Amino acid sequence: MTARGRKKSPPLWPILALAAAALGLLTGCGEPTAPSAKPIARDPNLLVVYSACGLLPAVEAARDEFLATSPGKKVEVTAGEPLELVTRLRNGEVPDIFVCLGEAEIGELEREGHLDRGSRQSMGGLSLVIAVPRGNPARIRGTKDLTAERVRRIAVSTPGMTSPGSAAERELERAGIWQSLQEKITVKQTALEVLQALSGGEVDAALIYDPCLRRTVPEAPAVQSEGAPEAAESATSPVEVVSPVTLDETPVTRIYAVVHKRSPNALLAQRFMRALTAEMEHGLDAESPAESPESAAEIDPETSG
Repeated sequence: MTARGRKKSPPLWPILALAAAALGLLTGCGEPTAPSAKPIARDPNLLVVYSACGLLPAVEAARDEFLATSPGKKVEVTAGEPLELVTRLRNGEVPDIFVCLGEAEIGELEREGHLDRGSRQSMGGLSLVIAVPRGNPARIRGTKDLTAERVRRIAVSTPGMTSPGSAAERELERAGIWQSLQEKITVKQTALEVLQALSGGEVDAALIYDPCLRRTVPEAPAVQSEGAPEAAESATSPVEVVSPVTLDETPVTRIYAVVHKRSPNALLAQRFMRALTAEMEHGLDAESPAESPESAAEIDPETSG
């Protein structure tokens, strides 16, 4: 006998379907769409390399060595400020290889699915240096001098977003002075902006990688001597290095090369990376231990850093 007044329970499947749909909306909210991993169409004999500008000499040397043993192949190198290159990759540009400094830029592109982490090769490292305007007006000789009252402003690039900025924060924390320097720290978005602030006299010091410093700062204009209008001093760089940040000059940032997931020439890219690794073993400055201002100005400071 059926009990009177009992309401029949509604079927469960519509409720479950609605719950699943709601859960899908919640978990998917704000998630970026993964970039395609399908290789793009490109000349199979052409290798495209994007490089942080401070590493350009080593990349170009590796290119020349690679081409000497690879008849019919071509290598196109684009150098630029790291964050600019990161933005270009995020916007869909597809180099076969990205060569950059540190985990901040490379790691983010790997996590976003643009670069093949399994192809990553580490090749040497760089140390931070303390750079100052020419003449060193604040008389900075080492890291401890950064805490002196005569030092008012210190430029670093954005920690967390750039490798030199992250390394600067890490090393100054290790020295126990990062927090005490907060009122002096001037954060710039990129290493190029740090260099511009330094060469323009906006700051008393900057923490940056030495190769980036010497290969991007523009040549200073010649200065005419008083009483001799036709005479002029030889132009020099508007900035100079006074000290490594770490006393033992231990490299604080690794250099990496990674293949793009959409590279149509991944095998060729691996061959080039082996040539680049060999070049890095000779050191970034093996070909020019005391680079002249003329060669330092070869890269346009308006577009690279």
